[in-house]
Amino acid sequence: MKIIDVKLQLAEIPLKEPYPSTWNPGNPETKLFVSLAEVITDDGIHGYGAACDSSQLLAGIWESHIKPLLIGRDITEIEAISTGLVNAAQYAYRPWIVEIACWDALGKYCNLPIYKMLGGAQDRVLAYASTGSLKTVDARMEDMERFISEGFHIMKVRAHHDDPREDLEIIGKIVEKAAGRIDIAVDANQAWFFTGKRSVAKWDLKRAIQVARELEEMNVLWLEEPLHQFDYEGLAELRQSTSLNIAGGEINSHLHQFRDFIKYGCYDIYQTDPTFCGGFHIARKIVGMIEAENKLFSPHTWTHGMGLAASLQIAASTSACPFIEYCYDPPYWEYTTRDIMLKEPIKVDADGYITVSQAPGLGVEPDLELLDKYTILRK
Repeated sequence: MKIIDVKLQLAEIPLKEPYPSTWNPGNPETKLFVSLAEVITDDGIHGYGAACDSSQLLAGIWESHIKPLLIGRDITEIEAISTGLVNAAQYAYRPWIVEIACWDALGKYCNLPIYKMLGGAQDRVLAYASTGSLKTVDARMEDMERFISEGFHIMKVRAHHDDPREDLEIIGKIVEKAAGRIDIAVDANQAWFFTGKRSVAKWDLKRAIQVARELEEMNVLWLEEPLHQFDYEGLAELRQSTSLNIAGGEINSHLHQFRDFIKYGCYDIYQTDPTFCGGFHIARKIVGMIEAENKLFSPHTWTHGMGLAASLQIAASTSACPFIEYCYDPPYWEYTTRDIMLKEPIKVDADGYITVSQAPGLGVEPDLELLDKYTILRK
């Protein structure tokens, strides 16, 4: 079970039409970025992990930091590999896909899906329809009716207008139209800011409290990322000021950050993403802290099909996860767009659940032929 090679492939897949995401306002997404790590063992096993970027920084340290850490090491030495990648992260952006590729290879060696090696708590997870753009009320109503007809129980919309009163007006109309047929959650996208073509008004604590209290009156399920990702004290005060569930933590990247979230009491729902926070090894440690605090876990998945597959494995490993994000924002972002790099897309059944694949490892396989077509760099 020795690692004999580790490869990196960067691909940029053009989207059929630009996607106006709220996290990159004024600068629509035109490509699906994929950084694919491949770990090869002396048993002939190939493990894969992928991030939603085209990481030239990771490519820059591949020969100096990644290969020396991996080659010749036993695939089971996850703790040592994880520690090395934490150190490598000082030089490059999110090297965690390497650790995920190791787990994929280990699962294939053991002939088990990763979630069963991490706890095996549930074989199917409720999915919620997660939108990522701003739309008119009428357009969102159409989306809502579609989601209900397809079996979804929860729909997440974005609150990212310059004036939160505009967001609240739209959300209020959606909640009224939903009439209890589907629950509504809200994402404010305030944890970080991309200062690109258009900046968006930043919420302070008072604004966040005002919005949370109005959403509480609407019986919204949760408010996500209402303040900056490191505003521990502000998040704690906000959470104490409302009965509304406060969610976040999706882009935080280290174990100690989640220790401080829990110490301050920042969130009710933690959205740890294994492709952002250190891979499965660290994500499972974080989930253990969440379980000990009797809080909920629902991983972020707005990346692509490989990212969703990784989050689904960690979600199914614990009983603390009641639902998982399913990125779905028609017509721009169908599940076939999200999963274009997979041989088979990840689908939701008529009851709104994703049944976890029993195939070993991640349970999915990348479409290497398609990725080869759009590859811009190999290491």
